[in-house]
Amino acid sequence: GIDFSTTVGASMVPVFNASGDVLLFERMTQRLKGWSRGEVVVATSPKDPDARICKRILGLPGDRVKVLAAGDEKEVLIPRGHVWLEGDNKAASHDSRHYGPVPVGLLQGKVRLKLWS
Repeated sequence: GIDFSTTVGASMVPVFNASGDVLLFERMTQRLKGWSRGEVVVATSPKDPDARICKRILGLPGDRVKVLAAGDEKEVLIPRGHVWLEGDNKAASHDSRHYGPVPVGLLQGKVRLKLWS
């Protein structure tokens, strides 16, 4: 199916505006071919089940992602059934660097189009 979401927050600036952009996302392709690194997705927030987040997939199950935490670089192995999500605007994004790998079940769909802003 197809659904819509609006942007709230600056995590994907400059790709999307901090507020008011209307995004069209679809739920079918990933069921047929799976998720890919680099895709922009809408997901249920792992911290708030009533909120949606819009982030880019940077890691898939089995990938090792380098994370800078408190000045130290550490490596995180993405477990089976999870992905690593980050906003393009790192300074303004609350993402997997804060809450870790995200269960694939929280991913709602791939962003296909910005309808208007």
